[in-house]
Amino acid sequence: MPKRPIGSGPATNPVDPREKLKVAYQDVRVASSYDEERDFRATDISLHYETEIIGLREALSGVRGPVLEVAIGTGRLCRRLRDVGPSDMPYVGLDVSFPMLYEARKSLGAYCDKPLPQSASVRPVHLLRADAFQMPFHDQRFHAVVGFRFIKHLSPPNRHLMYKEVNRLLVKDGLLIFDFYGWRRRARGQEEGHRLTPLALRKELEESGFRPIKIYGTRHRLPALLSVPFRALGLKAPVKALGLLEVKLLSPIDELLDRSRGGIVVAKKIGGRE
Repeated sequence: MPKRPIGSGPATNPVDPREKLKVAYQDVRVASSYDEERDFRATDISLHYETEIIGLREALSGVRGPVLEVAIGTGRLCRRLRDVGPSDMPYVGLDVSFPMLYEARKSLGAYCDKPLPQSASVRPVHLLRADAFQMPFHDQRFHAVVGFRFIKHLSPPNRHLMYKEVNRLLVKDGLLIFDFYGWRRRARGQEEGHRLTPLALRKELEESGFRPIKIYGTRHRLPALLSVPFRALGLKAPVKALGLLEVKLLSPIDELLDRSRGGIVVAKKIGGRE
């Protein structure tokens, strides 16, 4: 099956929330200050960021085939995941924003889009500008698709469109991994449909051909409070330990009670061809 050409399909509708999302990150100033404003730099200490990385590393630990990160942004996740899996496992980062891709290329260093020397310990990352709802890849191309700070911003109808496109790209039993808004608060500027309990999230994914296999909570109040003095003192190790506590101990309780303040879902594609 030939690849889909970038930019094909119906004209964009600026009223569509997903189009507003595209426009928001076209500003060079927004892209250049993105990591600094959200504590994503290497020198920053963020419990939420550390918990995300712990959950992602665990979720991707068994993946051996190509990985796609949708809305890679500045490359802040990829920077921390380049040693996960085999060294020759392809990692593709897609974004619709040129300014964001420019920041990603800077942050991912000399090995971006280039073959690695034999002495290198991290894999290259291939960056591509494209629309996430019409991705220019063959069917069943990837073993895992990651989408952070993107899918959770979409309205329910657009989430279903996204699930459909990801389902097309994944091999049988491939993984979809993304973050979601829980019940802790109304998403800023978003509607009620953006907040999901684990049960509602499972139902939504199953309707789109996915079976959730793990949910990691990343927004627990107690670890957040305990992390304050460590962050103030610049001590990253205790903050990482609190992140591990969230993933290993508190996340299973979230699932049992069907009450998550927000987190990461890992879902497996069900059905389809080998």
